[in-house]
Amino acid sequence: MLFVRKALVTASVAISAVASAFVAASPASASVWTDSSSSTSCDSQCLVLFYNTGYAGSHTRFSSTGTGSEGIRDLAAYTFLSSGSGQGMSLKNHAASAKARIWSVDSSVTIYYNSGYAGPCDKLHTNERPAAYKLSKTYNNNASVLFRSAKVSQGCVNFS
Repeated sequence: MLFVRKALVTASVAISAVASAFVAASPASASVWTDSSSSTSCDSQCLVLFYNTGYAGSHTRFSSTGTGSEGIRDLAAYTFLSSGSGQGMSLKNHAASAKARIWSVDSSVTIYYNSGYAGPCDKLHTNERPAAYKLSKTYNNNASVLFRSAKVSQGCVNFS
């Protein structure tokens, strides 16, 4: 009986370790994904972060299924994907401008200064294709991104 109990405990610990490794390997929520396409080709809600002001340089697109609140708590694991100035650099603290596609008036995508959706923020919302020619509170200081499908007042700089 003692042998069976030890075997069960060992198996449980091993399964927990494997499961936590899979969770840790995925920095974005399952409903947010990245690629190097532009915001004009979005078939879902999306945010495109650009390395340079004025939508120039390398960029990466984050797309969302648009169900509730979903995002990326820490941009450190992501890089600028498309060709151009900044390609391969970390997205965290290097984005200068942004474009988005938003599905409804109440939907938004917010870029935060700190990881974990905290600190000063820039919010893109109100119309279908809001844009920030030059980010304000998160210019080259951006650490997380959150898509929302409900209207929220946050004290962010608003871009529409």
